[in-house]
Amino acid sequence: MEHLKALRLLFNKLWIPLRYIQSRHCFNSAKVNPKTRERRTTTVEEFKSQISSGPSFQDFIKGAPSKKTSDLDGHLLDGHSYLSEDLELGNSRKVYFETYGCQMNVSDTEIASSILQGKGYQRTVDLNQADVVLLVTCSVREKAEQTIWNRLQQLTAMKKRRLKTQAPMKIGILGCMAERLKTELLEREKLVDVIAGPDAYRDLPRLLAVADGGHQASNVLLSLEETYADVMPVHRTTQGYSAFVSIMRGCDNMCSYCIVPFTRGRERSRPISSILEEVRILSDQGVKEVTLLGQNVNSYRDTSEEQSCGANVTQLSQGFKTIYRTKQGGLRFSDLLDRVSRIDPEMRIRFTSPHPKDFPDEVLQLIAERGNICKQIHIPAQSGSSKVLKTMRRGDADLVGDSSNTAPTVSGGTAPPDPYP
Repeated sequence: MEHLKALRLLFNKLWIPLRYIQSRHCFNSAKVNPKTRERRTTTVEEFKSQISSGPSFQDFIKGAPSKKTSDLDGHLLDGHSYLSEDLELGNSRKVYFETYGCQMNVSDTEIASSILQGKGYQRTVDLNQADVVLLVTCSVREKAEQTIWNRLQQLTAMKKRRLKTQAPMKIGILGCMAERLKTELLEREKLVDVIAGPDAYRDLPRLLAVADGGHQASNVLLSLEETYADVMPVHRTTQGYSAFVSIMRGCDNMCSYCIVPFTRGRERSRPISSILEEVRILSDQGVKEVTLLGQNVNSYRDTSEEQSCGANVTQLSQGFKTIYRTKQGGLRFSDLLDRVSRIDPEMRIRFTSPHPKDFPDEVLQLIAERGNICKQIHIPAQSGSSKVLKTMRRGDADLVGDSSNTAPTVSGGTAPPDPYP
């Protein structure tokens, strides 16, 4: 009420003198009597004096109720005062995952599962037992998104049927489609309770707690730092023999046809120490094959340790150009591949996907020298035409010839290219 009183006081001080001036003087271009001009000047000076002595805008700000703000440290999860930690606990509720798209989504599923299990959720492979259903989605192709829309309709129908006999089931969308279509997912027939982008999996317990309160919850903020380096994924390998290990996230290449930089954010590399630790654990568990994952694995560069921040500069493959600032310092992909391959000589090492422009000779030499690095390179060649590759912002180099000369036993593979205008 104090700021309302101050506003009323300012109004009275402004309005009454103004009415007084208007009633006694006519401000026009006509000739004015000198005595009248003198009286007018005096009145105007009094008016200005009253304004300067009255309350200012700062007085209203000081008098208005305000919420004390605290310094932000950049972490989204710090300080959700409206939710207690108890509300974020899973209390043995069962979570069912469905994974669509690339190997990176398989890795993301394992990361999200680990985070939720840390909060007391249990993963189930039986949809009928699930309290929470999370779809880890892909946006690379329109058909992939349409598959998700159809699946959401099916799950919503199942959710309505279950209301008669069971507690409400929560449905969530994770991954690239969540990042690209957040607004549409929230508004379209309210099919979704929770939305989390690729960099927001740590926030899943809170989002589910908000959804339990009857509200839709979303977090699609992209990060410049998040690599989930401290999260040990819950690996669900094929018969326990193979596993995916994420070494980096995001992409900086900005190819004209590709949506990945907009759904997964800027490129950042996971610290090499955490990668080596995960590979050692997998080796101890009897895993025989590890695939190192990244949108562009051979641009990996770990600068997290001061002693590793040298002057090494990225050298592009012959014939390639870039508009981006050259990266330098840190441990590169060849350093990582060297150290990973030494952990267990009996464990096969693969990696995907490399970009041709960043393919260094050191990697080819390692493939040729180390018996446990698979002699196969998967390169996503989008076209065989140099002209088309140029419009795609992808360079063209004789990488196949170089690999044949350096490592004659290496074979190459690629995925069928998508149509490009």
